[in-house]
Amino acid sequence: MKNTHLPDKLPEEILDQLDPKLVKLYSQLSQAVSLRIAGLVRRALPLGIHPNRLVKYAFLYATAERQAKGDAVSKEHTTRSKSEMAGILHGFRAGYWDPAEAKQRYRRGRRARQQVGASLEGVLRKWKKVEQVVQKQRSYLPVHVQPRFSDESLAGVRKLLLDMRRSTALDEEDVLGEKDRERELAEAAQTYIWWCFAMPPYRGKWKDMHQLARAWKLSDTTYVTTFRTVVSRICKAVNCIRGPFGTAWEAILSEKP
Repeated sequence: MKNTHLPDKLPEEILDQLDPKLVKLYSQLSQAVSLRIAGLVRRALPLGIHPNRLVKYAFLYATAERQAKGDAVSKEHTTRSKSEMAGILHGFRAGYWDPAEAKQRYRRGRRARQQVGASLEGVLRKWKKVEQVVQKQRSYLPVHVQPRFSDESLAGVRKLLLDMRRSTALDEEDVLGEKDRERELAEAAQTYIWWCFAMPPYRGKWKDMHQLARAWKLSDTTYVTTFRTVVSRICKAVNCIRGPFGTAWEAILSEKP
């Protein structure tokens, strides 16, 4: 086993104790991930956790970190694309590169539509009363004036007001608004979820998780009971725990220690 070369050169005492299947999968990781795992493992060596478990926990944490970074990039692109769309609605075509200006124009435009629309609602209500008065009093108007207040003329004014009101309606989704959705998991929370569900239970697992969370600066909780309460609360809301590991990693992670 000592002749096995891993890109991050883990300590010999770790290499000697690793499951050969874990070594094989580990050697296939990208250099960035393997280096990150090596650093995490070295920091946790004083805890006395078995190397197989240690490498698995480190792999899950490193994967959560990379996923969080990827989500951040994706979120940034999505935000800029929405700003571009919002800007175009108001004649500003540089919204992707200047989201602040696009957002300002879009918000100002929505407020204007709300205010104009509300005013038109009031006008329409008043116009309805005007129509009722005209229809009741029209026959008493001078003959040469009556045609100006014909049913067709009244309907034309009503149609114009309705068209104006519809044009100000906020019928499209607020493209810059935050939808109600499940809170995005922070990398620490995602790590805890995978630690809990991707790896089977064993005696002392909560103690190991707590020690690693403290060693890797994921948590500053003093007591394992407090840590367990926090993690259990996070995991309680989880509906799906399948991770982007691949079947080979899933298999070895799920093996009982």
